Amino acid sequence: MKTKYQKQNIFFISDLHLGHHNVLKFDGRPFKDVQEMHVELIKNWNSVVTDDDIVYNLGDLSFGNDELSKWFLYSVKGRIHHIMGNHDKIKDIKKLDRIEQIYEYGTEITVEDKDSDDRSGSTHIIMSHYPILSWNRAHHGSFHLHGHCHGSLMKGNQDYYKRRVMDVGCNVIGYTPISYTQVKNELLKRKVSSVDSHH
Repeated sequence: MKTKYQKQNIFFISDLHLGHHNVLKFDGRPFKDVQEMHVELIKNWNSVVTDDDIVYNLGDLSFGNDELSKWFLYSVKGRIHHIMGNHDKIKDIKKLDRIEQIYEYGTEITVEDKDSDDRSGSTHIIMSHYPILSWNRAHHGSFHLHGHCHGSLMKGNQDYYKRRVMDVGCNVIGYTPISYTQVKNELLKRKVSSVDSHH
């Protein structure tokens, strides 16, 4: 069942990889160590998210450290929803009672928005940890948000920018949750095109 939101503050982020030392090197993250990364992620998150805002985390919260995950989630604001990533274990995520909803494979939401270019007056957003090549309502202009790739699909891939898809991995979006409005402003610049002929 799709979650429907009135126009409100909704944010997205993915692939925090808390406690993962090697991700600093893999992503070229600008922190001297994971402790500095954790402090900056919390500061950046709380600079844009308030207690009542909705945040979708699209997977890979931490590198198997329950205490660290719990400390981080209790340090940040917002009502947090979590989509499982390949480094997440469902039993560990369920223990983090700071999360409002856990989705095993992904979820869809609609945001009521008169500025949407959909006839329904809503924006449809399909989210998963992994990128989807052809997602629901893509040919009607729905958005697809994903993580997992740490920006790699965007490098030298012009086709990536021909569709309304966005990697919201934290290293791609300045280590700060990105708002629905920012996502919309970016993706509405792109023409709707689909890689399949299904209508």
